[in-house]
Amino acid sequence: LARHPGARVLLDGGDLFTSLGGQAPAEPFEMPIDLLEVTADGRQHLAAAHVVARRRGWRGHFVVAMNGTHLGGWNLGPKAHPNDGIVDLTSGSLGLGDRLKARRRAPAGAHLPHPDLTTSRRRSLELHLATATPLFIDGVKVGRVSHLVIAVRGDAGRIVLAPPVRAGSSAGPVQST
Repeated sequence: LARHPGARVLLDGGDLFTSLGGQAPAEPFEMPIDLLEVTADGRQHLAAAHVVARRRGWRGHFVVAMNGTHLGGWNLGPKAHPNDGIVDLTSGSLGLGDRLKARRRAPAGAHLPHPDLTTSRRRSLELHLATATPLFIDGVKVGRVSHLVIAVRGDAGRIVLAPPVRAGSSAGPVQST
């Protein structure tokens, strides 16, 4: 989407698909989504689902910015929606015992509230991390970061949810609804 403004992306799985119910509709459905403009130590990126700054095992301080509800099997943004103009932010640091409890509760989104986690919903944010931290954008490690700026770009992308194509059938063009 970053290199092809106006392009439509077919979703048939993944975190955004799960955030939107995880079920293929009976008829093709197209909708706009917000994208997250990410500036990480001066480098520009675009995210559709999530931006995560964390160490291995979620040790130390972490930051999770969600445009949808899910990061893998975890519902880390229970109030997030990919077209509400808001990024849902959770940051903090948990000890080992609390990380284990959060890991058990995260699939249902029940890890919040927690006294050691800060949550907010914003249109943009700027963070200075005490030490360079590994950064993952839509699940892909892009390097380490100490200064992070995230801004919501409303309706910057378009996604299509469509029923699965059956073997032997010809898939026609997707119609906007």
